[in-house]
This record gives sequence, structure tokens and C-alpha cells, in this order.
Amino acid sequence: MTSERLTLLLHQVRTGQCLATEELLPLVYEELRQLARGMMQGQSGGHTLQPTALVHEAYAKLLGSAVLSVESRAHFFALAALAMRQVLANHARAKRAEKRSVEGGRITLAEVAAAGGEQREVDVLGLDDALTKLASLDARQAKLVELRFFGGLTMEETAGLMNVSVPTLEREWRAAKAFLRAELGRGMAG
Repeated sequence: MTSERLTLLLHQVRTGQCLATEELLPLVYEELRQLARGMMQGQSGGHTLQPTALVHEAYAKLLGSAVLSVESRAHFFALAALAMRQVLANHARAKRAEKRSVEGGRITLAEVAAAGGEQREVDVLGLDDALTKLASLDARQAKLVELRFFGGLTMEETAGLMNVSVPTLEREWRAAKAFLRAELGRGMAG
């Protein structure tokens, strides 16, 4: 699917054309599933939310929002990733409340939490809290993490979407990862 076709469909969805909504999902479904699989990689064995359910819940959340104003393919997938993050966090909160367990709702955060490339599990709620804290300190760095980690965007796509140079984002990416490693490590120690 071309970016132009997706942008046209998203414009049609925004203007209320129901057929465009029906046509959109089959065109983006496999990419959304790949994104969901990546976000859920390393889930604990007792995790009940599957990638397919994550895609459907995030898609419904995304299209159910009052204003869906999408500028490009990259922007659409960034919004979809953010919706998936919210669905995962809400699911983890519900599971935690249900089980009264600290172990519920873990995902692998290889790029952000792992040092030296090893994968390690991170509490979704801890990650959500760390990103919220990062957003209060540096909104651009938090947006960068959402786009890169959750959205799966390249540094070049992210730079274009954020209208910032790649070298600047690379510096901010290193700083954001260091901040999140420290925050997530603090949560695991306590």
C-alpha cells in the first residue's frame, strides 16, 4: 500500500466516509499486527491479551476518537502505537487490580530498558509512568520514544514527523533511553 493511498483513505475517514473505514483496516492490518507482536514480545506466560485483540482494540480506539487528524502514513502508525500503548497499560491496570499482583502486565522493552542488547521484561505500568514523567520533563523526548519504540518508526521518519534534525534526535534518543533505564531500574529495585 502506498503512503498516498493511506493518506487519501485517512482523509476520507476524517470526513465521515464509512466505506473508507471498512477499506482501511484490511490495508493496514498486517503492519498493525507486526507492531502489536513487537510490543508484546516477551510477555509473561499468563498474559491474556493477544496481538490480534490489541490491534482491534487500538484500531477501535483510534477511529473512535472525536478528531482523527492524520497527516501521513508515519503519523497514522505513530497514533496507532500510542493507542496500543494505552490499551496495554489499561489492560495491565485491570489485570493488576483483578489479581492484586505486582507481576501482571509485563512487556519486553529491549531497545529502551536493556543494556548491551539483552532483553528484559518491564512492567507496562512502570513504563507508562516513566514515559509520563519524561513527558513532564521533556515532551519532545517522550514523543520520540513513543514514535520510535511504540510506533516502530525509523529515526529519519521520526525526524520528518517531528520536524527536527536526525542528529538532534539521536542525541535526545540517547538521553531518553538513559532516563528510562534509570526510572525503570529504580522501579525494579524498589
